Amino acid sequence: MEAAIRVRGLSKRYWLYDRSMDRIGDWLLSRRRPRGRELWALKDIDLEVGRGTTMGIVGVNGAGKTTLLKILTGTTTPTTGGFELAGRVAALLELGMGFHADFTGRENILFNGKLSGLTDEELRRRTPSIIAFAELEDFIDLPLRTYSSGMAMRLAFAVASSIEPDVLIVDEALSVGDVHFQQKCLARLRRFRERGVTVLFVSHDPALVKSFCEEAILLDAGRLLERGRPDHVLDLYNALLAEKYRDQGPGVQILRPRLPTENAATTAETAPRGSIGEAPRLGHRTGNFRAVLTRVELRSLGVGGNPALLLPGMEAEIVVRAVALAPTGPPTVGIQIKDRLGNEVYGVNTHLKELALAPLKPGEALTVRFRATMNLGDGVYSVTAAIHEGPTHTETCYDWVERAATFQVLPSPTDRFTGVCRLETELEAHREGASEPEMTLAKAALST
Repeated sequence: MEAAIRVRGLSKRYWLYDRSMDRIGDWLLSRRRPRGRELWALKDIDLEVGRGTTMGIVGVNGAGKTTLLKILTGTTTPTTGGFELAGRVAALLELGMGFHADFTGRENILFNGKLSGLTDEELRRRTPSIIAFAELEDFIDLPLRTYSSGMAMRLAFAVASSIEPDVLIVDEALSVGDVHFQQKCLARLRRFRERGVTVLFVSHDPALVKSFCEEAILLDAGRLLERGRPDHVLDLYNALLAEKYRDQGPGVQILRPRLPTENAATTAETAPRGSIGEAPRLGHRTGNFRAVLTRVELRSLGVGGNPALLLPGMEAEIVVRAVALAPTGPPTVGIQIKDRLGNEVYGVNTHLKELALAPLKPGEALTVRFRATMNLGDGVYSVTAAIHEGPTHTETCYDWVERAATFQVLPSPTDRFTGVCRLETELEAHREGASEPEMTLAKAALST
């Protein structure tokens, strides 16, 4: 596939100073040893993105995501390395940057459109659709200072997304306005993707990255740590968050998926699996491992005797077993069921169910059974399991295993429905003549 974006050895260094005079001194005087401290926002980034690819970029605050996008859009220069972009580039970075409070909305459209490289003819044709998309027809000739922050952001997004680019760079731009307008923004970005536009997309919303992007990369401390499917990259991202922010003392580790061969890896990604005791784990695991999960197993009658093949409404049991390698506090054991994109469908743990568990001693084993009616829509699902302290794994985590087991729900031959869950529903219908007031109300609705 032909590359739309090529990045080679890209690095960006900043100097941090405790005193302003030290900064001025380094500017004015050539010193062999600067007084400031080095901060590498990016370090040796190599990346190629094919034409028409939607690439998500994830990482904790300060990982270098925005710095990378600013370099690619030309608003910041790299310290070392270089990059190439094929075609016309549009960026949705700091929405509203360059808008003037005393200009009207219409004047700001013309001014920012010119800055974005649109011709007079392009601006003449696109201005009505920009105004309509921003839903500002009644306010477009008022000064921007009279707009609410949401109105100003809507206008900024409408202007920035009105360009027809070959490469689109987006940094957290979907937090604009209310839910209705956010959905409009996402629909516009999807149309860009459908037209074959290459998209770089930064977001802290894992569900959005999983649903919108074909690939993802993980940045950490300025380095490119991982590239792959969004769910795989976000597994590692979650493990990094665990390592950085959980209050669990020394010894925190991250273990990558254990797939013994390439063929086994292909099989593991597609076939339902029963437990981490029987098959390689499919996702990352993290914790201080004072207690370790030794079994995460799905048990059911299944379809054709296969416990990992279910029909909606079947009874199933998820068995989680852990062994203590060191003394623990009162443990909490929990599970999450996720869809094929890694979005959480359901989660529960012993703390939420008010099942108090005593601390574990070294050599003790603990088994917790989660029984449920699997009222799920058809599709492939995974089970993530954990043992930790407190109500959530954000506190002291002993062991957290992503995709410890997988299973598949087949379409029901008798109870057809759509979505990810099966609700017990009853249907009833009857017909009668509508009253005069109701007819008037129905007709009035068409005129609003």
